Amino acid sequence: MGFASILQHPWLISLATLVIAFLVAARLLGAFRTERDEAKAGIVLLCAMRWNEYSRLISEMLKDRGMQPAGADRVPGKDGFDLLFARGTARYLVQCRNGANQTVTASAVGQLHSLVQVNEADGAIIVSCAAAEPEAAKLARDRRIEIIAGPELWAHVKPWVAHDQRIDAETVAQVAKRQRLLASSLISLVAAVAAFTLVSLRAPEIAAPPAQPQAADVSKAPRPAAAQPQSSVPTLPDASLTEQQLASRRASAILEVRNLAPVTSATWSTRSTLQVGLRDAPGDDALAVVVEDICRSLLQYEELRYTRLQLDVPAGTQGQPAQVRWRQCR
Repeated sequence: MGFASILQHPWLISLATLVIAFLVAARLLGAFRTERDEAKAGIVLLCAMRWNEYSRLISEMLKDRGMQPAGADRVPGKDGFDLLFARGTARYLVQCRNGANQTVTASAVGQLHSLVQVNEADGAIIVSCAAAEPEAAKLARDRRIEIIAGPELWAHVKPWVAHDQRIDAETVAQVAKRQRLLASSLISLVAAVAAFTLVSLRAPEIAAPPAQPQAADVSKAPRPAAAQPQSSVPTLPDASLTEQQLASRRASAILEVRNLAPVTSATWSTRSTLQVGLRDAPGDDALAVVVEDICRSLLQYEELRYTRLQLDVPAGTQGQPAQVRWRQCR
């Protein structure tokens, strides 16, 4: 198909423009990279933790790296460091910083290096919610001090963060992803419409091929082209719903869940957690069926597709408290 023939079909160029513009816009906006958004949301959660909870996560992270606590009876912050860990005979001083404004500076690295020498340690580790200055990172490499700071920290401690906090960070990343995909779709749609309009205006200017003097062979005459289907843009979730409409949809979802035979109660414990009480204690297969039925009710509403389920399952023995099972629809 020549260039002139392509110009006779503006829909073909607009469709190609739609796809290319969407892929380019999605890449430039980072629509498919949720790790960065999740890490930023996770760091906010870490900065909001109490220091004891934060230091516990750091201890679990270091244990996973083959290190063990040393001097467990020491007071955190005493002598300028918080934790003392060892790997074999080597000892390491650890500073735990969970302040959002506690940027790691070159001065802080220099002071910690002095503490390493005074305490005859083999190295040190700074774990900080805030980022590290470039000069601090360079000096730390020269002084055998490891810095784990900023968004990088989330990947290290995520396995030991509470389940609901991990889900909250992942939900923030998914919401940001949907917003960027929506923006990419709008950009590509505008580009496709512009391409269709431009090509439609340019097509009549292309000169038609000269007529042949001899009679055309009827057997070789081109057949009429079949009507081309209109290109369609996939329908995206409606972002114009009001808070009242969203609340009504959440209420409708709860009514559908409550009408399921195994369910005795269903309430929203948080905006992203649905607490469901079950009538009996089902086996694993039966529980999977119940979860599938509940999720089928929730997945009718786009904003509820990432709801986490808190299933209160009755204990097998009378008088025992209900067991809690956690599930995720998506």
